Order: sequence, then structure tokens, then C-alpha cells
Amino acid sequence: MKNLIYTAFALLLAIGIISGCNKITDPANSGKIVASKTDLKINEADSLALAGASATDSVTWSITPSGSGVLIKQKNLARVSFTKSGTYTVTAFKTGSVPASIQLKVSADSIPSTSDTAKFVSLAGDQITLSPGISVSPLKDSVGFDFNASTKNKYCSNGLLKYNKSVSADYHFNIDFLYVQEPKVCTGTTDIPMIVSPLRFNNRYLVNGTYPLTVTLNGTTYTGNVIITSTLVTFDWKYTTGVVMSVKSYNRISNTFTL
Repeated sequence: MKNLIYTAFALLLAIGIISGCNKITDPANSGKIVASKTDLKINEADSLALAGASATDSVTWSITPSGSGVLIKQKNLARVSFTKSGTYTVTAFKTGSVPASIQLKVSADSIPSTSDTAKFVSLAGDQITLSPGISVSPLKDSVGFDFNASTKNKYCSNGLLKYNKSVSADYHFNIDFLYVQEPKVCTGTTDIPMIVSPLRFNNRYLVNGTYPLTVTLNGTTYTGNVIITSTLVTFDWKYTTGVVMSVKSYNRISNTFTL
């Protein structure tokens, strides 16, 4: 499995989550492109999101001028880097909406390409388990949730499980598991499962309601709901392979999970 490398990512740095997640969910930014940064160096990767769009929307991304940008698209999310300095315009078009654009400035400074030191290993054939965690607001009138994510397969102990996450304006929670980034020369202990702990949605508290959850792994989209009532937080998740949930519900009264 490890010899299946995502060479398309060779010019990109390892991608994390957009640091300003609160900007994505800010209603004032709906319909705009939110970037982790707008001033870049050559070979430096940037994460973009079309605020107000979700992982189920059809979004088209483009770069002007073309020829020097590497653009990897993930529905309402994108990752971009540039091989030449200059000013570039990235445009996102959501079907049925007005196109949004943002300018990115790339200086003449450069950073080493990740391809010099890292490789990207496919998650093909793997299974990811989501283990929920619950936080309760000080007034106990709302709750928040996050996850620990762990792979079934094992990878280099110095590897990192890479993913994107977002929350749409209508509180649709999205996770996209991408690949495992490993050093080209693996040193350390024997191979281990990859773990993200915690995979957190900005510590937001939610009132009673039903909140859609979409997870993408290896091109397959898994959908369910997190249902919050005054007594229970239920993880409505039907899958037993691919992406699985470790618990069924959390009791807000007894502070216990049901497996």
C-alpha cells in the first residue's frame, strides 16, 4: 500500500487546516473565498475555502494567470502553491451563485519543495474510526463535539494523517481525509496506526437540533447526523466499514457513552 504515492502533491507542502475556521463560518464572509494567508513564497502551500458552501456543493476553481500554479480541488475547499513569483487571482464558482475571487501575492523568496523530504501515502484500503468527545457549555444548555480519528492500517511512526475540515453557514460539518505524509526515510519505532487527537470543530457549542456530518475517504462520501436533544447526543451513523463511529450516543444526564 505504501508504494502508492500521490505524486500530484509533490509540489505542495503538507496541508493543515485553515487556521481561521471562524472566518469560514462568519455569515459576513458567505460567498467569499477565505484563505489561510494571502502573501506567499514560491512553493508555499495555501488553503482556501469558499465560505457558505459545503462539501456537497458543486464548486469550480481556477487560477489567473495560469501556468505557474498547482491547484488541488476538494469541492468547497482547495489547496494551491506557485512555482513563480507574481500576483495571482483564484476564482471559485458555486453553481447558481456569483463567482468569488481573491488575490494572492507570491514573493521571490522560496521554500524547499516537500517532495525533497516527504512522500504522500494513499489511504486506499484503510478504515478510519471516529471516537466522539463531548464538551458541555458552562450553563449546560448546549454541547460541543469533536473526534479522535484513527486509522486501521499502520504507517511510519513519524507520519501524519492529513485532512481538511469545515463547517458551513448552515452548520453542516465536513471532514475530508486526504493521505498520510511520511518522511522519505522512515526512522524510529515500528509502524503504528495514525491518530488525530482531537479533530476539533473550533469548540463551538450547539443547541438542540440535527446537524449533518459528511466524511470523505478514498473518494467515497459517508453521511450521517449528530442529533442533540436535552438528554442525548446521538451519532446517527450507519456504516460498519470505511468510516465507522465508535459510539452510538452520549447521555447528557448520566455523562456516559453508549457503545
